[in-house]
Amino acid sequence: MTQNDAQCNACLIPIEKKMTFYKCKFNGQGCNFLLHEWCTRLPPELKGHKYYTGHEYLQEHTLLLSPKPAREFIGFMCGVCRRHSNGFAYSCVQCEYYKIDVWCAFTRAKITHKSHPNHLLSRNYGFASEDDYCRMCLSGFTADGNISFGCDACEFHLHAGCAFLLPETIRHRYDKHPLSLAYSPIENHEGDYFCEVCKEEFNPNASFYHCHECVQSIHTTCAPILLPQNKPYLYGGLSVLRVREKERGIYKPEYHPHPLSFKFLSGTSKDDCTQCGRKVTSGYIFKCSECKFVSHETCLTW
Repeated sequence: MTQNDAQCNACLIPIEKKMTFYKCKFNGQGCNFLLHEWCTRLPPELKGHKYYTGHEYLQEHTLLLSPKPAREFIGFMCGVCRRHSNGFAYSCVQCEYYKIDVWCAFTRAKITHKSHPNHLLSRNYGFASEDDYCRMCLSGFTADGNISFGCDACEFHLHAGCAFLLPETIRHRYDKHPLSLAYSPIENHEGDYFCEVCKEEFNPNASFYHCHECVQSIHTTCAPILLPQNKPYLYGGLSVLRVREKERGIYKPEYHPHPLSFKFLSGTSKDDCTQCGRKVTSGYIFKCSECKFVSHETCLTW
């Protein structure tokens, strides 16, 4: 599969190796529809959803899951992050124009977290400073669009993946006790810290799993070896792609005799748009493989 084909149609996050996912039985024959196993269990509706947009809290309305939002190929603008997406959307039944993407539907504006219990953490979309780093994995924020959470007063920041997707306890086959997630070095611990899975030494200022009875520890990055791989982007901050659109396989307009492919064009094409006559430049386009028909996405979907 190409990088585009490996994107989940619901959340548009790439499907990584060892992740459980579902694909259309016609995959490889023109259909590139894929879903993370986790995304197949998205709730069909969110009742009483009160969402903070950055300026005000919306009233408690019901949001319905829309696998095929209006203008399916070009997508929609998320009402929260203001980014375009053609993945699944949650649409307000009372405010027909209001849609939010899957990730924004489940990432709140403010959260509480055990790693920083005294203050609320606010949702952010990127960081201005290169010095910012996640207090759980100690790695930085490399992409401008990463969802993260932070406390500005304490300069405390977390990747969304670290904040949400690491379970509080795990099991190890060589330890009869559950291992708990630790956010700082263990009190009165003697000696260095070594991971029981990979046997490497690690920094206890990063989060790790620990058994207090047996005094054994495990990297959080080694935990997926023991856990089902069913949630996208466990590490790296739930990356929100700058271009959150997927090249859909086939589009069949009523007014053209052949199926059209929806593709991303980098650079400038030699062809002119059949619809408007202007030069076809970088961006998403519709193109026919059987004739010379080519069109800007907006010329067919607006």
